[in-house]
Amino acid sequence: MCGIIGLLLADEDAWVNQLLFDGLTVLQHRGQDAAGMVTAERMRLHLRKDNGMVRDVFEQHHMTELRGNVGLGHVRYPTAGSSSCAEAQPLYTNYPHGICVAHNGNLTNTDTLYEEMTKKQRHVNTDSDSELLLNCFAEFLTKHESGTNGNKKSIVEAVFATCTDLMQQCKGGYATVYLINGVGLVGFRDPHGIRPLVFGCRATDPADKGKKWTTESMQQAGNKKLDYCIASESVAIDALGFQLVRDVKAGEAFFVDMNTGQCHVRTCVKDATPAPCIFEYVYFARPDSIMDGVSVYETRLIMGEKLADKIRRVYPDTHDEIDVVIPIPDTARTCALQAAYCLNKPFREGFIKNRYIARTFIMPGQAKRKKSVRLKLNTIKPEF
Repeated sequence: MCGIIGLLLADEDAWVNQLLFDGLTVLQHRGQDAAGMVTAERMRLHLRKDNGMVRDVFEQHHMTELRGNVGLGHVRYPTAGSSSCAEAQPLYTNYPHGICVAHNGNLTNTDTLYEEMTKKQRHVNTDSDSELLLNCFAEFLTKHESGTNGNKKSIVEAVFATCTDLMQQCKGGYATVYLINGVGLVGFRDPHGIRPLVFGCRATDPADKGKKWTTESMQQAGNKKLDYCIASESVAIDALGFQLVRDVKAGEAFFVDMNTGQCHVRTCVKDATPAPCIFEYVYFARPDSIMDGVSVYETRLIMGEKLADKIRRVYPDTHDEIDVVIPIPDTARTCALQAAYCLNKPFREGFIKNRYIARTFIMPGQAKRKKSVRLKLNTIKPEF
């Protein structure tokens, strides 16, 4: 699990660094091992990444160096590779154009992809599947842009053809955002939509303030009238003052041309079958997020109702003996509250959470997780 965000501002003289910082802070619950940010300032890329929390990785002197109106951000919880700073994202390859990637998810055919990239003389320097994803994208984009397959394409067609090829070759669950230097931002989800990704916009023309934007109206805007944001969760878009448009669909790609300000959305896999990860709704996501059009908070309320129904069904003669319903804070609180209501039992707090201990599930290493849990949670003894 990781958190990703991409931003492109219509004003070429604007700086996107503070928006990226704020967006990553909102997405910090998705990864606390490492954080990174890359921006593009008139063809020059500026990168800062390191192990640690967002507030610790980006100090004032780092922020002043992250100039430019387009950029990517990433917070990492390592599920593949290692916790090495070298595997912190965004990752970069210089050809073609200069491409950076922020990736959330896992690939399941990494051995095959590694062999393919090695045959094409692409160097993969880490054990991170994100680096494989970056090299695959770069290789396919080179093929479609240069016409090495006998069919040279425009940049828009080349980008979508690249996304199609990548989705066909890379297996697993992933949501990614790419910054193609001098070209634009690209974001897409795997053909099953396992990992979440949403996009939104913000009008730069005062006459368009308050307008309700749709995918169609965004694509018709052009002429650099909109700022664009693409992120793992809708809370990042809300917090930055952008309007949430919708989720990127399973097997769909979203591309913004930074030279024209035009955005393009296209389905790259015709037989995509949506199968979003249920653990996003159970634990990963913030309750105020909306994923695939579904409120995470309302989902957890319904889970509480279903849990109460199951308890009554499985324990028809003994469920009345339940004394209280206690959540393990914080994710279970919404579910437990609704279960208590449906069972007509008291809701009680049995554990007190230390707010200064970060999210323990995504900490690197079991030993560190166990120690942090002991510091994080303490029982309210009268409840036990």
